[in-house]
Amino acid sequence: MLIRAEQVTARRESRRPLGFAGGVRRAFTTTRGRMTFLWLAIFAVALTMANIGVYLVVTFTANRGLDHELRSQADSVSAGVDVVNGRPVYVPGDLPDETGSGLTVDIALVDSTGNVLQAPDRPLSDFLVHSLATTTLRTDQPSLVDFYDGRHVHRRAYVVPVRTVQRESLALVASTPLASVESSVSRTMALVALLSVAVLAGSTALVHWLIGRVLSPVSHIANLAESLSERDLHRRVEVRAPEDEVGQLVETFNRMLARLEASFAALRSFTADASHELRTPLTLMATELEYALAKRRSARERERAMRVLQDEVRHMTEMVEKLLMLARVDAGQLKAARQPVDVTDFVHETTARWMATAAEKQVRVEIEVPDSGTMSADPGLTRRILDNLIDNGIRHTPTGSKLRVRAWRDDGRWLLEVSDQGPGIPAEQRGRVFERFGRSDSARARVGSGGTGLGLPLSLAFARVQGGELSLVERPGWGAVVQAWIPDEGVDGEASTRP
Repeated sequence: MLIRAEQVTARRESRRPLGFAGGVRRAFTTTRGRMTFLWLAIFAVALTMANIGVYLVVTFTANRGLDHELRSQADSVSAGVDVVNGRPVYVPGDLPDETGSGLTVDIALVDSTGNVLQAPDRPLSDFLVHSLATTTLRTDQPSLVDFYDGRHVHRRAYVVPVRTVQRESLALVASTPLASVESSVSRTMALVALLSVAVLAGSTALVHWLIGRVLSPVSHIANLAESLSERDLHRRVEVRAPEDEVGQLVETFNRMLARLEASFAALRSFTADASHELRTPLTLMATELEYALAKRRSARERERAMRVLQDEVRHMTEMVEKLLMLARVDAGQLKAARQPVDVTDFVHETTARWMATAAEKQVRVEIEVPDSGTMSADPGLTRRILDNLIDNGIRHTPTGSKLRVRAWRDDGRWLLEVSDQGPGIPAEQRGRVFERFGRSDSARARVGSGGTGLGLPLSLAFARVQGGELSLVERPGWGAVVQAWIPDEGVDGEASTRP
């Protein structure tokens, strides 16, 4: 209850308003928030650089147009300039005050002696006009000058030398205020900045939404994983995801849940089967003990009860040992100790230990092995594989039938095969024979001393520890045919043909 109360308190704390600073800090703790802020920073820098480029282009274009207007006006006026009585004059009449496009331009003429001709209401003083023209009069080269007039107005002047008929040196000063250009550039950049802010905000919101959509399956997976228990493994992540990495994550997580569900189901079935298998001999033992202790029994009856108890204890001991071995396999503690094994001698020696059991049941055992051959395998694990297969085959072979044990090398591996002439295993039950405590129906019912249902699963585990496999194969004229193959590593087998 204390843990539950702490969890509820933590959830309430997480739902409290955090304020702006707290919200920002919390946003940075999520992948969605970090990616959104990263996009915001990168795109803001990119937009800033783009705006700087736009400003430079707009300013350059506006200044270039203005300079072209000044040059055109200066060239047009200079064609009508002359010197009369030692003073510069504009022959057509009054000096023009604007261009054909409506740009205001102030025109002034200056000679080398300092005489200035300009309209009386012009904003530039004679002294300022003369100072602007000094460089051009001296070098006889045009110049472009930015300056502030007496009213502190930012202006641009184009000064060009003029040659008259009398070959006297004159300078024509064409100036205009830059307020219109600066105002145009400011309005343009204000519009660009406004659009940039709108684009930045809209794109950030869109990226935040898209990242949320992309990470939505991940959130579903996290929520599902947090709420899952061993009773909820049937649930799956039910969210639409594109066929990309996120979709692959959803499919992988659902497949993992399916494997966990199957594993838990197998574990529950294994626990139930193990309990049943252990309860049966315990019940029988308790019954025999109660029978023996209920009243005085004869020596023969007590001996019979002791033998029953002995058989059941032996059966339980065998089962527990196999369960412990399977637990070691599951924990990865069982390792294969490979060494060279003479196949012919190995198969004959292992099979010989079962000849007495087969003879009691009148089962003929046939051995088909190559004349010679060596495989790299763990002798103890491989012997237990073959023991389990032969034991299983003898128990399910009818009296008077035969059992065949074979071994051969094929395609870089050794195959060990045991075939009986029993009823075989129905196709619909073939998948269960390698499950723990898995037995087929009455067609393969236990005969004589019953098995534990762990022989084939153990053999499969021993084969896989050595990198091999165990499987059922079809052989005409035979019942159940179980084949184990062991990879041949590092030993050159001398026999490579089937017996």
